[in-house]
Amino acid sequence: MIKQLFVLLFFCCIFQSYSQKLVYKSNGNILNSENQKISPDQVRELLKNNQKLLANYNAGRTKKTVGNILLIGGSAMVIGDLIVGATTDGNTTVTGNSIQTERNYPSALTFVGLAAVAVAIPVKIGFSKKIKNVVTEYNNLSATGYNNPKLDLITNSNGIGLRFTLN
Repeated sequence: MIKQLFVLLFFCCIFQSYSQKLVYKSNGNILNSENQKISPDQVRELLKNNQKLLANYNAGRTKKTVGNILLIGGSAMVIGDLIVGATTDGNTTVTGNSIQTERNYPSALTFVGLAAVAVAIPVKIGFSKKIKNVVTEYNNLSATGYNNPKLDLITNSNGIGLRFTLN
């Protein structure tokens, strides 16, 4: 009897150790339990059975993409306008005996770029929180192992037994 219980306990430990733990690193990188980087497609494959976590992960990745576009695009607008402003002389007008030169920097492009960078910062912070939450919830789900493990006592004319159902 002790041998059967030991085999059953060993069997449960094997399934528990099989469940994969994920670790969140900076910039949306996710590592597995062996500290190897997992691609976003592999993470989606792991999360395919839990639609809520998959939707949250996809929303986090979308926020990352939008944040990167806003940050890079806004920075490019500001730098581009700075270069244009530094290389042009501006508008020169001659009125009577005076010459007036007007600088066109900063233009509206600079203000749009600064606004895009300002919006990008909270978006980038929000994506990392979303992905961290997904990793935490996935690890909590896999810590339990399976959704509904059941242990039943079975008896028949041949003897007594235990039935362990994982799902």
